[in-house]
Amino acid sequence: MEQERTQPGTPGGGSALVTPAQVGAELPVALGIANVGFYVASIGVVLVVLAGDLGIAPERLSWLGSAFGYGLIVMAVAGPFALRAGERLVLTVSAVMLGVGSLLVVIARGELALYSGAMLQGLGAAGMVLVAPGLLHGPDAAIRLTRVNAVASVVAVSAPILLGLAATVGLGARVPLLLIPVSMVVLIVVTRRLPAGDPHAAARAKGRSTASWPQTLRRWLALVCSVSVEFAFVVWGVARLTAAGLEPGLAAVVGASFQVGMALGRVAGPRLITRLPMVLVGSLVAAGGSLLVVLASVWPLVGLGEMLAGFGVATLYPLTLAALMATPGLRPELGASLGALASGTAITLAPAALAGLALVMDLRVAFLVPLPILTVLLLLHYERRRPGA
Repeated sequence: MEQERTQPGTPGGGSALVTPAQVGAELPVALGIANVGFYVASIGVVLVVLAGDLGIAPERLSWLGSAFGYGLIVMAVAGPFALRAGERLVLTVSAVMLGVGSLLVVIARGELALYSGAMLQGLGAAGMVLVAPGLLHGPDAAIRLTRVNAVASVVAVSAPILLGLAATVGLGARVPLLLIPVSMVVLIVVTRRLPAGDPHAAARAKGRSTASWPQTLRRWLALVCSVSVEFAFVVWGVARLTAAGLEPGLAAVVGASFQVGMALGRVAGPRLITRLPMVLVGSLVAAGGSLLVVLASVWPLVGLGEMLAGFGVATLYPLTLAALMATPGLRPELGASLGALASGTAITLAPAALAGLALVMDLRVAFLVPLPILTVLLLLHYERRRPGA
């Protein structure tokens, strides 16, 4: 039976029951991931604005788009140790880092402060991504992860619009990022309702994973592919619109089309993934959107292509993450760390690779990159569904 039509089992083959603690965890996780969504959706706009402020090509600021990826790689290494202290502590520390980092990005006037703020943002957001799959694992993990990410996508729609409007009226495109520190204060208060630690975490940490590593690797690579496609559009979507003739403020507003597509796809996701093979359908829709972005010569069609790509990509991350976490014999802490490592690898490499191609060719042509990545994702998914895989 197809993976996305079934409800993934608990990581490590544990109980399939969803506990009251897991249900209560959905609110702080949704709040945290919503702010991660706002931060991520702001990256492309901030990148273009800062490039204009500094008088350099946007491609030279590709490190800004990779800061989240660096944070995820750090969290992937630290994850199994950090999670022993409890999800509440990880969420609290992550909220502080994301809030302080966002504040620094707003007020920074020099490159050192900007770089420090961006790295704190990346680490804080990565900490929340690390905690989410463990808190929401269970028989309906794909649906719950899709629902939480739907909240993030709906919130993310507002980021490029708010940043673009702030730039247009002269406030400065970075000012709306001040909403993140305020939200982080609320998250810290809400997080106090979670248990301080997991009494079974230490025992699980001492256990050895019995998962099949070929199977784990295939699912890990599928997750890398899904995040790679998403972040190619997140980081460079606005820049593609400016290349199509829009000024940065309006490009930021139109650039919300990708986030709108993501939001629509994830709101509909819980129903779609129980009825359709959404890895296949989503990949085909995302490929069509990417082709439109490449072939279009006017910005309305570029925006439409980005919206289609967003809708197609929407369920790929929750489905591939849930599949990784559901790998038989894989400990939850290890699964969460591998998930963070997959996202970090994709976010670090994919936007930088697209930027490199844009420097030697053209940004429009560089948007062909998602096509081979989606092809590999489908091949990995097909292999993963073979009997005994």
